[in-house]
Amino acid sequence: MKAVNGYLENGRFTSLENIKFSKRVSAVLVFNEITVDDEKTERMAWLKKFHAAAKEAAGEEMPDFPRARLNRELVDLSDEG
Repeated sequence: MKAVNGYLENGRFTSLENIKFSKRVSAVLVFNEITVDDEKTERMAWLKKFHAAAKEAAGEEMPDFPRARLNRELVDLSDEG
């Protein structure tokens, strides 16, 4: 018996290592239950902290960065809207 670490995503299991079997074998998949809601809640809490920090820093003066391109649109990391 051998345990294999990997990721189960969209119904597909991806192993972290190369596995080769010479024939068909019986297998049992055991996985950690991390629900999407838990991940979303954690991500949204971080995003709220980020937005609060951005509001707090909104009045700060920005020095000129001649080589920086600050005209890009913000990337929306939330599932909102």
